[in-house]
Amino acid sequence: MEFDLLAAFARNPNRTLSRERLLDLAHNRDTEPFDRSIDVRIARIRPKAERDPCKPQIIKPMHGAGYTFHAEHD
Repeated sequence: MEFDLLAAFARNPNRTLSRERLLDLAHNRDTEPFDRSIDVRIARIRPKAERDPCKPQIIKPMHGAGYTFHAEHD
């Protein structure tokens, strides 16, 4: 599941994707409308991908919109 989510981000760099769109792209559409599984997956990915998971620079939350994967970061 984490790999599918990372692949979805990699195919859509620097674009904000809603949780619903991420669920579609990660092939997990048998979920409830207010599903938070994307948040859980991102929380599992961050320690592996971010220098400081508490201050994300690669997968950034966009309040009320979803998440953005920043292919280019400091």
